[in-house]
This record gives sequence, structure tokens and C-alpha cells, in this order.
Amino acid sequence: MIGRLAGGLVIALVAGVLTGLFGVGGGFLITPMLSIVLGLPMPLAVGTGVLNILGTTTSNLYWRRKSNLADYKLAAVLFGGNAMGAYLGANVLERWRLAGDLTIRGSRVAAADLYTLIVYLLVLSLIFMWMAFETRRPTPATPRIGLFARLRLPPYARFESLEGPALSIPLLSYFGLLLGFLTGLLGVGGGVLLLPALVYLVGMRTHAAIVTSSVMVWLTSLVAGVSHASAGNVDLMLLLVLLLGGTIGAQVGLVLCNRLSGARLRQYFAYVVLGVVVMVAIRLAGILI
Repeated sequence: MIGRLAGGLVIALVAGVLTGLFGVGGGFLITPMLSIVLGLPMPLAVGTGVLNILGTTTSNLYWRRKSNLADYKLAAVLFGGNAMGAYLGANVLERWRLAGDLTIRGSRVAAADLYTLIVYLLVLSLIFMWMAFETRRPTPATPRIGLFARLRLPPYARFESLEGPALSIPLLSYFGLLLGFLTGLLGVGGGVLLLPALVYLVGMRTHAAIVTSSVMVWLTSLVAGVSHASAGNVDLMLLLVLLLGGTIGAQVGLVLCNRLSGARLRQYFAYVVLGVVVMVAIRLAGILI
């Protein structure tokens, strides 16, 4: 037990730095590490990770409250589909948990663990390839225009944080649904998807995207956390340790964020995602090979 709590503290410190640095909840790192390093069943790792994200993001938002960079109107539109998505994702994970164990090469493997790791690998690999491509492109001197601005599906709304044209409200809501689903299913706050999406799809500047991402991560984690807590997928003692480490780490990340340019932040974020992809791939190889 002591070893698990000590390991959880180290993991939380690292995830907390990512929360302050990139505006993500750190769930894309903390959830697989709780399963791979500490040996938690994936449903328990997801539920505990989501509630940890809620705590660390609360601290992060408190320290950023005077930045005036968050676009609350955009966050509200995204959250329209987010709550339903988080509920659906948590229910899919519960169905996987009830599926029991699978036999692979003579060994018993929890179906929920295997399925979740596979989805993790696919999602994070796509994110890394996307960001690796985008970070190699020169930063435009003209106002940033995201892909969503080119997709026309009325009604539309304008947002103060954007330099481009009005965006489709239904399109943003559907994207929020996808983010919520992945939060409920994988225990990620959505920031690992939301940060690059706000920059490249919506067209926000990096520092504004980081703060707005934190707002969305908090809202999504609240909904997903309630769903997982009601299902009993939470280790309370470990959660307290994670919150302690995450809160401290978030302050370190916040200081680093204020010292780095947007281009550097995007580049470092891609490297972090790659590291998690490698870790999950090694774990899957150990199960399947």
C-alpha cells in the first residue's frame, strides 16, 4: 500500500506539471500509469484519474483566474454535448468491465483493460501524428483561421478569443460530445484532444487555448467523475495522494508556461504525447505477444 501511494505521488507530480503547463488535466498520462505502473484495474484507474483531474484543474483555474484568457462562451457551447458524451463513455466502460476476462496466449486479461489500452493507443497515436505535422508548419503572420471556420453548418456564433469568422454551433457541440465520450471512457479530461483542437481546428492562440481548455477539462471531469463515483470506480486513499501531488505540480507547470512561447509549448506537448504512446504500446505488446 505504501509503495502504491508513493508511486501515485510521483505520477501526480508529473501530471500536475502538465496541467499547469499545457492546460490539460494530465489524465492521458495518469490513467494509463495507474494501470501499467501501479497495477490498478482500468475502470478503477479511470474513475480515480478523472476525480484527480477535477481537483488539479480546479487549482490550475484558481491561479489563472486573473489571466482573462478563457473564452467562457466557447466553453459553454462545447459543453452542450460534453455532458452527454461523458455519461455515454462511462457506461461503455462499465459494459466492458462486466464483460469479465479474456484468455490470451493462456493468460487471463480483463476485457476492460485490453479494450481501453487499445483505444488509448489509437487516439494518442493520431494526436501525435497530427501535432507533429502541424508543428513543422511555419506559424502564419495573418490571423489564425481554424478548420472549423471553413465548415459551414448554421447557426453560427462569434467568439471574442478568435480572429477568424463565426463558427458553427452544432459542429462545436458534436465535437464536445466526442470529447466527453473519451473522458468517460478513457479517464482523460479531454485536454489532450482539446488543446490541439482549439489551436488547429478552432483557430485560438496557444495561451488562450490553454486556459479555455482548463475550463472545459474541469466541466467534463465533473460530469464524468460523478458517473464513476456512483459506479464505485474510485480509490479514495490514492485519490488524496494524487490531489496533493497534482496541486503542487500544477504550480510548477504554471510558472514554466508563462516563460515559454506558444510554438515551444505545442512542440513539447507533442513529445509528451509520444512518450505516453510508447508506454501504452509496450504494455499492449506485453499482453498480446
